Amino acid sequence: MDTDRFDQATGNIVAQEQRSSDHDSAVRPKSSPPKEPWNVSEKIRELLSELERLRAQQSALQRAPQPNAPKIDDDDAPYEQTDSLHRGDATVRSRVSRRARSLTIALFAAALLCVAGLRLWNYMQSYEWTDDAEIDGHLDPISTRINGTVVGVKVENTYHVKRGQTLVYLDPRDYQVAIENAAADLAEAQQGVKAAQQNYALSVANLAAAVATNAKAQLDVARYRELFNQQVIARERYDEIIKVGKVDAAAVNSNRAAVVAAARMTGQAEAAVEAAQASLDQAKLNLSYTHILAPADGVVGDKTVQVGQRVQPGEQLLTVVPLNDIWITADFRETQLRRMHRGQPVTVHVDTTGRDYKGYVEGLPGATGELYSLLPPENATGNYVKVVQRLPVRIRLYSGEDPDHRLRPGMSVESTVWLDGGPRSLW
Repeated sequence: MDTDRFDQATGNIVAQEQRSSDHDSAVRPKSSPPKEPWNVSEKIRELLSELERLRAQQSALQRAPQPNAPKIDDDDAPYEQTDSLHRGDATVRSRVSRRARSLTIALFAAALLCVAGLRLWNYMQSYEWTDDAEIDGHLDPISTRINGTVVGVKVENTYHVKRGQTLVYLDPRDYQVAIENAAADLAEAQQGVKAAQQNYALSVANLAAAVATNAKAQLDVARYRELFNQQVIARERYDEIIKVGKVDAAAVNSNRAAVVAAARMTGQAEAAVEAAQASLDQAKLNLSYTHILAPADGVVGDKTVQVGQRVQPGEQLLTVVPLNDIWITADFRETQLRRMHRGQPVTVHVDTTGRDYKGYVEGLPGATGELYSLLPPENATGNYVKVVQRLPVRIRLYSGEDPDHRLRPGMSVESTVWLDGGPRSLW
């Protein structure tokens, strides 16, 4: 009888636990999305309270008095009663133990999920990433300064060239003749300077002679005036001496004007020499322009010039792309620039090489890319739709990151700007 009551009580406890388990499994969704990091602590507290409740039930069950066993034969009663009690107790303990293990595993998983979620959250907040980025560089267009006929092309597309290397030859014969003409004009102008200088010297000598003659004539006028006053000479003679003095004085003024004119002619001749020299220098420059040189080290591209082609000043012939001065333009959304500033480290992944390069933020833009477009927006003239804008951020690689110059302008890259001072790992 006691055994029956014990089995009945044990069955009731097991059934109650089974109903509680079924109720929990029915209430709790089979698969629920992980909660936010700040709700995991509440779940851990619920699991701890459930584990304490199960432990209290197990302790109460162990402390409960043994129920009376059913009446059986005297010889077999002790053995059957003990076996029945052991089987019931083992069943309850087994179920409670499985429940405790499940709760312990769930508690450990929740704690691990909480730590991993917090770690992932911190990692996601430590950088800004975009794949809207590319390598940029200078494109040096090569054109001609003079017109002429192409007689030689020394490069092709993809050729590596050095600074000062000859790329294209133009026919130089016309410019050689121009140099000869300019040299002849310069020699003629120099002879004109010599003639003007001699004329100036002659004018100065004539002026000196006229001054001396005028001085003698003025003395004669003074002497003859005394003689005329003393009535030694006739008036006709005195008038003739006065006329000679006036003529000599006018000759002095004329020679002075001739000297000034000769000096001006000398200045004009010297200016003509300078003009002829400038023409000669320009002719020499034009001759040097028949050799079109590379302005920098780089790779030849966009070549259109051919031998025999007639080119005009300003006509583009090819392009040289320098490889030692490149940078990355990364178009970040405006919401990603909240914590971004100059000098922050950057990891650049290049699709072509498949490796990462280290750099830094060189500068932030002055305006969005849309304002630099051909037709910038004017929101005040029509309906307004808010669109998240992108701003081109300039990123520079550290020196030595690309020693082989494998990076080329236009390559697609992925840029990661580390906001906390350096690259971080998830774990």
